Amino acid sequence: MALTDENKVSGVIDLNIEGIKKTPFRINGRDDSILELNTSDLGIAERLEKGYENIQKELQRIAALGEDADLSAELKKADKVMRDELDYIFDSNVSEVCGKGGTMYDPINGSYRFELIINALTNLYSTNLNDQYKKMKARIQKHTEKYVNTKSGKSGKRG
Repeated sequence: MALTDENKVSGVIDLNIEGIKKTPFRINGRDDSILELNTSDLGIAERLEKGYENIQKELQRIAALGEDADLSAELKKADKVMRDELDYIFDSNVSEVCGKGGTMYDPINGSYRFELIINALTNLYSTNLNDQYKKMKARIQKHTEKYVNTKSGKSGKRG
């Protein structure tokens, strides 16, 4: 939703820093399933470790339920926990966009739904971070070449 001029706060200077916004991804070709992710977010590693551990604990909790448990209510609770953890991991509404029409523990091709989602999305991060590293390396090399003589290994500017 775009803000009109009448919605803007007067006296505030707008600043647009390109590249720090989230990237939109269309899920399964559906226009009603757009997910926005910051695939340069290095904080995902820590959140993935914590969130995945919490999901595994929830699966273990469900597996340990006794016969007298209200399975329907417990599975609903587990789905909510898994959805919250996915949203936490990716700092986005992943469960809403990618979890339509099912639960996070649905078995699909030998994996849980949440595993398929995590694998697909973390691959986006891996690919982007590798690309960004290459760009950074090229940029740094461009700026340092004038100071280093690459043929002799001697400094070109220091004396």
